[in-house]
Amino acid sequence: MHAGGQVRVDSLDARNSYLHGSIVTFGGLIKFHIGFSLKVIHH
Repeated sequence: MHAGGQVRVDSLDARNSYLHGSIVTFGGLIKFHIGFSLKVIHH
């Protein structure tokens, strides 16, 4: 096992988890906005 390869995997993992978190947060905001808009239209 090479230390350099391990570091590369760790940095890639960190970037993927950060990207995933951003997508989840963004998706949640979009869902909230859609739900809010639907509520406003229904009332």
